[in-house]
Amino acid sequence: MRPAIDRRAFLAAGAAGLLLPVRPALARLWPASGFTHGVASGDPGAGAITLWTRYASVTGAAAELKLEVAEDEAMSRVIARATAVAGPETWGTAQARVSGLPDGRWLWYRFTAPDGTQSRVGRTKTLPAGRLDALKLAVFSCSNRPFGHFNAYAHAAARDDIDAVIHLGDYIYEYPAGTYPDVVMPGREIAPADEIIIIDDYRQRYASYRADPALQALHARFPMIAIWDDHEFANDTWKGGAQNHQDEEGVWSLRRDAALKAHREWLMSPERPWQRYDFGDLVSVMTLDTRQSGRDRQLDLNGALRGGKDGIKAFLSGEWQTPGRTLLGAEQEAWFASEIASAVKSGQRWQLIAQQVVMGDLFTPKNALEWLAPNADERAQNYVKGGIAAAQAGIPGAQDMWSGYPQARRRLLQAMAAAGGDPIVISGDSHNAWAFNHALDGKPVATEFGVSSVTSPGYESALVADPAVIRAGLLQSSPGLQWCDTSRRGYLTLGFGANQTRCDWVFMDTIRTVSTATSAGQAAVVTRGKRQMTLV
Repeated sequence: MRPAIDRRAFLAAGAAGLLLPVRPALARLWPASGFTHGVASGDPGAGAITLWTRYASVTGAAAELKLEVAEDEAMSRVIARATAVAGPETWGTAQARVSGLPDGRWLWYRFTAPDGTQSRVGRTKTLPAGRLDALKLAVFSCSNRPFGHFNAYAHAAARDDIDAVIHLGDYIYEYPAGTYPDVVMPGREIAPADEIIIIDDYRQRYASYRADPALQALHARFPMIAIWDDHEFANDTWKGGAQNHQDEEGVWSLRRDAALKAHREWLMSPERPWQRYDFGDLVSVMTLDTRQSGRDRQLDLNGALRGGKDGIKAFLSGEWQTPGRTLLGAEQEAWFASEIASAVKSGQRWQLIAQQVVMGDLFTPKNALEWLAPNADERAQNYVKGGIAAAQAGIPGAQDMWSGYPQARRRLLQAMAAAGGDPIVISGDSHNAWAFNHALDGKPVATEFGVSSVTSPGYESALVADPAVIRAGLLQSSPGLQWCDTSRRGYLTLGFGANQTRCDWVFMDTIRTVSTATSAGQAAVVTRGKRQMTLV
């Protein structure tokens, strides 16, 4: 159990600089002083970028760092200079927004401490302006460090054909060591060992994740657009709380604010989570917050199923289809409708909606119990039985996804259809790879590419059936689903051209050892004007 914490004493210690150097127990994860976690860049703009590092002085006092941006990796042609302060208020993290840079150019940067020591040299890229004929983005989600090695990050960091990275959330997980997973893989320890609740906890958890060399390499090589999902806060977050937040853990709003502050300190996320990033005239990336800004609480489908036919009937006629029920909130919905219309009107050829949860519906097939091991425990059997019962009633099983908010999803699709562009949705959270075509009143509207996790386990952790059998069953039971992979970890890339976009799912051979070997992937293409994908 977590010991009681005197909030005033904690804040006083932070102000005095006593929390900046790492604690002795954490020294084996990262150095106690100096540049401890490499460099990173994010939140790109036209001619602008935010540059990041973490520096801990020996005494814990604040330090002013000098920042240089150059046209070459040798840092011989410096074109911009700035300063950033690393101190107790941000637990040593330092970031600076640098503007007036060339549009769409690869640039290099480094930080210098007062004692003359320097960070590694990082590479970044601002948003391009004007005509753009090609763009490649890498997309990641769900990286639970104790489950395995971040091989997907390492594989992408070694590539030369990526322009920027999008992370769809679950960048960290909030659980205590030994909870999810039950046993921490050797060498994949996390700090602190307890569940993270207060600001110092969240900072340490980010720091322990960012000690990973593959993740540091990814950040040092590409700019990242990072949005949060639930585990940056607590499991199944909504606007008023979370499934994994109990009253004895304190006031939810304090925990939420601590999580938000730490996310902005480590991932350079802007104050408002929904943003638009224009990559020339080719792609408008629109980030959404489907998690904590406006989300209504998830409905209890399991409770309805326990009520039998009457419970299911009440669920179908109750809140589930209520028009006012929302995943985004009214303000964000209005913003999205306006921005996607503006993007199309301004001539952006593709509109990429980057958000957290799967938009398509997944229905459990009638024979899904056959996918379980013969000795599967009662909990697993009841979970599958519940999914089958829900599917037979016409209810998708995952109420934490857009499936739990059907009217909100319809409004989002209506905004896409009204804009008349070529929208593509990307989603994370589920740990598996998905491909959906979305229609509205029988007319194609958008495609969706769901990315598999970096390390977090998917369906394969509970099922023993051949993944091909699971795929065939889900394709038959789930309208709109075009393809899925429920067994492997990895990431995806999106290659945009003037008339076609290609999605490639990249799957890693293993996360049990350090390796960048891959297994056979899958690809799909979308042709402009079609608003439907084709597997290739």
